[in-house]
Amino acid sequence: MENSNFEKSRITMLREMLGLSQKDFANNVGISQGALSQLETGKTKISLDSLQKISLAYKANCNWIVNGKGNIFMNEVTKNQVQVRNAILTMDLKDTALIPLIGEEAHAGYIKGYQDTDYLGTLDVYKIPGYENGNYRLFEINGDSMIPTIHPREIVVSEHAEDWEEIENGTLCIVITEEGIVAKRTYFYEEDRSMLILKSDNSKYKTYSVPISEVLEIWFVRARITNIFTQEQPVDTQKIQSLESDMAELKAQMRNFTRSSNANGNDN
Repeated sequence: MENSNFEKSRITMLREMLGLSQKDFANNVGISQGALSQLETGKTKISLDSLQKISLAYKANCNWIVNGKGNIFMNEVTKNQVQVRNAILTMDLKDTALIPLIGEEAHAGYIKGYQDTDYLGTLDVYKIPGYENGNYRLFEINGDSMIPTIHPREIVVSEHAEDWEEIENGTLCIVITEEGIVAKRTYFYEEDRSMLILKSDNSKYKTYSVPISEVLEIWFVRARITNIFTQEQPVDTQKIQSLESDMAELKAQMRNFTRSSNANGNDN
């Protein structure tokens, strides 16, 4: 894939070719003006969801937007379909509720191919009730850095963060860099928003920061899918027997004390 500067210049070129302001272009596409501005300035890379929306709104060729190849505009786009590169991901819009799953073993592949529609088309997809509208991913969690909030091998439902400026401190996110895919609480320095601070819920792990320029994607964690259930603690027979023995001895001591008190009373 080419870098974000090429994607930025082509999106800007398309908007200017259509004679539209950022506000009008963004409204027609269905994204915020801030998100469009970040795409055009190269602060964020274009997501599959935004790519589809631009293609549908302006009949633009996805292959041209991403790679600069082919005609700028597609010859034909039907009302219910968006043609994506090489027709691999020709989608019926009613099927956009299918959410790709990035399992632990697929993390490295996703980092390399997160913008590659061919690669995304190879991922298993699922429908999750309540998450039919929006741009979502399912990520399998690797490691125990977010215990007790999230456990290893759990899967989180995550929504794409289009505008990083709107991320509030302490938000639980999936952060993707070339180094890996991590679940962390995210913070910005108020005086320097060029660094993203990543904090674990597990106190054994240190907080660290990464340059925002090295971040590929950020996804808000909206829900988790778990197979971990609270189990009843096993009964400790020895402890129960010891407790019963202690209670019996206490009762015996109380009886002896009562008898001794009564005898002293009778002597008086």
